[in-house]
Amino acid sequence: MSAMREELHHLVDQLPEERLAPVLQLIRGDGRKTRAVATLEAVRARMSGVTGIDEELSRLRDGDRG
Repeated sequence: MSAMREELHHLVDQLPEERLAPVLQLIRGDGRKTRAVATLEAVRARMSGVTGIDEELSRLRDGDRG
């Protein structure tokens, strides 16, 4: 893990200043979306076989709110 962290730091250090903020935001993100996707996958597993559930969960996961 330490080697990966050092490599990440090296790569981040090479980024131009204007590209640094989005990368830091991604690295420091609170993981809400990751947890939400994991929850949706758990629901999908429990509800396998229910008509339409895969399509609905995919729509929610992909952010299509239309």
